[in-house]
Amino acid sequence: MKYLKAEHIKFKRTVSNKLLFIIPLMTAFFAWFVGGFYGFQYMTFYWWYAFLLPGTIAILCLLSHQREEKAGKYYSVLSAPINLKQFELAKAIILTEKLFIAATILSIFILLSNFISPALAVYSIERNVLGSFAIIIASFWQIPLCLFLARKVGMLLPVIANTLLGILSPIVFGNTVFVWVCPYCWPAKFGEIFMGINSNGTFSGHMSSSQTMFLPLLLSIFLYILFLFMDAENFSKMEGR
Repeated sequence: MKYLKAEHIKFKRTVSNKLLFIIPLMTAFFAWFVGGFYGFQYMTFYWWYAFLLPGTIAILCLLSHQREEKAGKYYSVLSAPINLKQFELAKAIILTEKLFIAATILSIFILLSNFISPALAVYSIERNVLGSFAIIIASFWQIPLCLFLARKVGMLLPVIANTLLGILSPIVFGNTVFVWVCPYCWPAKFGEIFMGINSNGTFSGHMSSSQTMFLPLLLSIFLYILFLFMDAENFSKMEGR
């Protein structure tokens, strides 16, 4: 618990917290500008998980890593009598919490269309909220991966690679059997099943609540836990360096 409190304090008055509002706002504004009221809801979701969310995850992980680097290249952490595994786990958990805050903000923006123009809203309030949180669950396995990459290879590669893979993977593998083995396809697959959004961003209208929609979420949870402990184990080895 003390590690989680420490990470919360580090986020106060930082650009990371501002991004949690700014990026969902940018996503909603661009979707409204391009799609109008009818396309606003599904285009917001599509632009969120296909373009901006992967980059947001990588940037938040990078900023978290840079805070420790600027504080003395992890010297204060490595020299302190703390459990390094728990320290790294807390960092990933707080970043996960931040993503759910961003999802809440995004769903609020999308919900505005249910009140401003209810006749043109394609999602109910319940489907909007569930979809917002489920997309985060389908994507949060990227957090421990990006933390590891930020620590190992620096600034640009995690942001570029995570963004491009998030954009290109659903386009390349979205209609193939590889969609289930490519983690970057899981948010798009959930969007297709539960929200009726095709891999190219068009709205099919075929929305389902079948059990298949849980598969991308379950796979992501498994990978998240696996990467979480692998990253924490790798970080703990810095103690002897």
